[in-house]
Amino acid sequence: MKSKISTSTKQEEYWSYSICAGCYNLCGVKIKVVDGVPVAVEGVPESDLGGRGGMCGKGVATIMDFHDPNRINYPVKRTNPKKGLYEDPKWERISWEEALETIADKLRTAIDKDPRSIVWAFTPGPGTPFKATVFASFFFLACGSLNQAFGGVGSQCGAAAHHAGALMHAAWDILPDYRFSNYVLRCGGNEGHGGGRMASTSMRQAAAARDRGMRTVVMDPIGFRAGADADEWIPILPATDIAVFLSIANLIVHEIGIYDKEYIRNKTNGVYLVGPDTLFVRDKESGKPLLWDEKDNQAKTYDDPTLSHPALDGEYTVNGVTCHTGFHLWKELIKQYDPGWASKISSVPEERIRNLAKELVEEARIGSTIEIDGKTFPYRPACVVGYKGVQSHQNSFHQYLAMNLLNVLLGNQDVPGGILGSGTVRSFGHPESGRPNFEPFGGVDGMLTPGFWHTRTPWPPHEVKGPGLVNLLDVMADSSMNPYPYTDDFEEIWTKAGRPYEVEVYGNYGGNVAMNIVNPDIAEKFLGNIPFSFSINTIHNETTEGFADIVLPDCHAYESHDVASSIGFFFNYPIGLDKWSFHVRMPAVEPKFERKDTLDLFFELADRTGIRKEYNTFLENYFSGKSSTWEQEDVGGGEPEIIGPDEKLSGPEFSDRVLKFYFGEEKGLDWFEENGFITWEKKPEECYWRYFIDARIPMYFETVAKNKPKVKEICEKLGMHMNWDCYTPLITYFPSVIFTELPEDSEYDLLGVSYRDVLHTHRHMLENPIVDEMSASNPYTYNIVMNQEMAEKKGIEDKDIICVESHWGDKVEGRVKLSLLIHPNVLGVVGLGGWAKGRPIAKGKGVNFNALLRSDYKHMCPVVGSLEIVSRVKAYTVKRRTEK
Repeated sequence: MKSKISTSTKQEEYWSYSICAGCYNLCGVKIKVVDGVPVAVEGVPESDLGGRGGMCGKGVATIMDFHDPNRINYPVKRTNPKKGLYEDPKWERISWEEALETIADKLRTAIDKDPRSIVWAFTPGPGTPFKATVFASFFFLACGSLNQAFGGVGSQCGAAAHHAGALMHAAWDILPDYRFSNYVLRCGGNEGHGGGRMASTSMRQAAAARDRGMRTVVMDPIGFRAGADADEWIPILPATDIAVFLSIANLIVHEIGIYDKEYIRNKTNGVYLVGPDTLFVRDKESGKPLLWDEKDNQAKTYDDPTLSHPALDGEYTVNGVTCHTGFHLWKELIKQYDPGWASKISSVPEERIRNLAKELVEEARIGSTIEIDGKTFPYRPACVVGYKGVQSHQNSFHQYLAMNLLNVLLGNQDVPGGILGSGTVRSFGHPESGRPNFEPFGGVDGMLTPGFWHTRTPWPPHEVKGPGLVNLLDVMADSSMNPYPYTDDFEEIWTKAGRPYEVEVYGNYGGNVAMNIVNPDIAEKFLGNIPFSFSINTIHNETTEGFADIVLPDCHAYESHDVASSIGFFFNYPIGLDKWSFHVRMPAVEPKFERKDTLDLFFELADRTGIRKEYNTFLENYFSGKSSTWEQEDVGGGEPEIIGPDEKLSGPEFSDRVLKFYFGEEKGLDWFEENGFITWEKKPEECYWRYFIDARIPMYFETVAKNKPKVKEICEKLGMHMNWDCYTPLITYFPSVIFTELPEDSEYDLLGVSYRDVLHTHRHMLENPIVDEMSASNPYTYNIVMNQEMAEKKGIEDKDIICVESHWGDKVEGRVKLSLLIHPNVLGVVGLGGWAKGRPIAKGKGVNFNALLRSDYKHMCPVVGSLEIVSRVKAYTVKRRTEK
């Protein structure tokens, strides 16, 4: 197969290997080019990174994005001084020299004044995920700014899920081990059924597992997504999963009595001793947490080589202090969560909750083992999994981790048949080079620490300080993302903080902040006050048109060199024993017009801004494995292995260096252009690594208790009067604000939810004509979905135009689709809609659910910052749509 771009003037046909641009899952693909024109995209049968030749509809349709006549082809500047939603920017084409020098001048001035005055955003969307998290992020970090104001999915993405994924699995997310799993309880997620992490890979794996006989039970307010593939659908009220999870935990521990005690004993901090101050009892000399060794009847540090049998529960006296194990405290706490109580809260029948507990324990086969390649592993072929529907609520920290603790009780984490971290977080490297190699390890207090990451360090815990960042991450030390500064109360909070500085520059890579993150009117309050904004995009959107002063034309993924997208090891690589499959994004054709490739663009901006040394250092540390997180202060020196501090390379030259570093001098960019990708067998110790790594995971969240006094002190001064009881180290039931801010008999009797649609990634694919056609024929995409029986009570008929109104008075309108596959008290909407001139196909399509949401501290998880994405609403018929 020919893969290099042709330089011949003769008409010809060839295939070029690359990486898909349909979402953030980065499947390996090949692109057919005829006479210099990309005409088709297909999967790669020989690769496990994707559907083994199969592709989802989004991926196939990406060829239309490439040919979109509305692509941005030249740098442009705004000539309309007025900024805001619905404003016409009146673009004027400018030269690259003017564009880059204007941006660099603004950045230099801001850096000299206060680097924190540079705020930046990105979207991990179609074609951009690791270009955003690596190339774009490292540029702004090199400017000296930690002020990332999440620009795409933000806290609606994974504020709790990614935080918990790091602490529990050293991974970005979790997925069932479909190869060996026999039973999956799926809650509020679509992975393996058309969307989410590793979309095509997990769809392929999940389909094979169902064919093999794996049973899937879906507990979700929506029954026409993952529930459509399930053996059973259990409707549940949104944000009440926590009650069911804690009830199941109670049943497992106190009634059934079968759980993996040895896993808790040896692989969690549930055996650490806790004093009356809710903190760990620590060794006076080393400061390390203490455990009680039942064999020697004395307290020892977690890493004492003589430690043999830590106590699971009980009361002890150490250093003159009466203490208990963390597991003992949680075990006592969960006694109150009986299934009858959980049923009243969640609407899940009590008997079904009891049976779920029994099924999980029976299917997990606690104590069993399996032999793979001559090695013996624990075998736990059952798990509980969820994502957005579990974690995107105001009670997300406790709700999402309650789900994780069920898997702890089953002892099924990162073992065959259980729940695995997304991608593969341990690598011995390619057999010929031993690279890339990384693995998690036991860090501070012996706790699991990722060996490879790409954002703010999840562990060790951060110091509470500030406020000095507009995203408040310096205050919220347990948060990696939250809705700030796109909130109703940001200006008031920033004023009470003394306004340490004002935002001078806003840089956006690939994002559509105004539409994707919160209510557009709320986003406007922040974006509209920034003196200078620039954006790098392939097409214009509501954010560029409303707020950008300069927009730079990015290359489409199929005309781009991008080695960053190859490095999604803990993010999108196939789980389980699927092969390592390393693809590289390479251009099928050269960029047309004046589009510029992402890394080349940032290299030039770095030179003009005077941060080339800092930028190169970030890239060197990340790709060579010295340090992959935002924090680089403690990274040692030494000779550079990929790029020197002052070296000037092009994007392709940098890709070539990285590839040769990983695979040897013979396998640089030329080799990949000819061969497309490289695969090798994954060892079972890489994917089922849990018992090969000396590290523990949290059952008791001491850092939350430790941070509480300082976080509370700062936030109260800022006017953020949150429920500080949530800062408990024990995973506890807390209701979401959607059940407490209105009386039960309120006229706003429905819970509006936004669900993931298999055809769309954020709002990007709404501009694609093929996806638009498929969406129009799918009754669940552009319409508002309502329970048929509830609609009859309200006099609403199928295909009526209805208005959905929040209790704040915000309204959206659309045509209704009636269904029995949705909870009676729930109304479902795919978050779409838009008005940008640069997206004419998308204009007016679907419903913008975000318009019904509120963004402030009252609707944010106090611990991890997740924004509540459910709104209390009422619905009624209208004669026609009247929205702007």
